[in-house]
Amino acid sequence: MISCKEASYLSSKKLDAKLSVNEHLQLFIHICICSLCRRYAHEIKLLHQLLQKAGKTSLSMLPESTRLSIQSQQRIKLALEKAMHETGDGE
Repeated sequence: MISCKEASYLSSKKLDAKLSVNEHLQLFIHICICSLCRRYAHEIKLLHQLLQKAGKTSLSMLPESTRLSIQSQQRIKLALEKAMHETGDGE
């Protein structure tokens, strides 16, 4: 069984990416057993939803000239994914 630290990581990862079947199963089993991690997963999901809603609202209020282009957003995302993979934090 995975640790609470691993479960919290998978709960966070699940918000932004699809978990592998193995990761999903491990998280599911852990959350069924651990009420603290179950609560954490629920709260982080709510926080994620609120931040997404707030981000959409504030983006619409910004002038177009202050927003990042899609290409810049993708370049930043790739750089972050690469950095996380290199440090081992992404696994």
